[in-house]
Amino acid sequence: MKILNKISYFRTPFEISAMTIKSTIKVLALSLLTAATFSSCEKTPDYVQPVYLCGCGDMTWKGTNAQLNDANYILSDETEDLSRRYYVTANMIAEGEEEPHSVNLWIEIPNVEEGVFHVDDDTFEFTALAHEVNQNDPILPVREFLPIEGVITVSPAFLGGTETVGFNFIMRESYDGDLVGVQFGFSGSFTVNVEL
Repeated sequence: MKILNKISYFRTPFEISAMTIKSTIKVLALSLLTAATFSSCEKTPDYVQPVYLCGCGDMTWKGTNAQLNDANYILSDETEDLSRRYYVTANMIAEGEEEPHSVNLWIEIPNVEEGVFHVDDDTFEFTALAHEVNQNDPILPVREFLPIEGVITVSPAFLGGTETVGFNFIMRESYDGDLVGVQFGFSGSFTVNVEL
């Protein structure tokens, strides 16, 4: 008898039939739930990401005016509270372009206290660099430009708060360290919030 207790007993045809019905019901319920989930999905138009505009300024690049997407600053010298490195960017996508196209400007001023800064053949009172990033251009998607003449005006926020910057440059493209191409105007203004 002890041997018979260790042997698993056989299921009757009725027990097998009941198990099959339970399994079938579970599969059927899962199928209905899946079908209901997928049929309740609604097709919507493709998502178009909204363009973020900071409301902090604008720029005119090669005759095209654009609102800025962002304007920021950092202290370029941590020991000098009036040192600035500004970074501004604007979306420049033209009609018919499908890929990203932006202009990014970087300006560094050792001390903004004087308020007006020049660059020309002999004078470099600030450093500036612009990148045009155009993924629609298969040959040169990133181009670098330098000011050859220009002025920057800064209304410094000595005690913190809003600092206003204006710029007006004559630019040339820089390729492998050489200035190439024709010169063009690049101007604009922006504000940043200075925190002390």
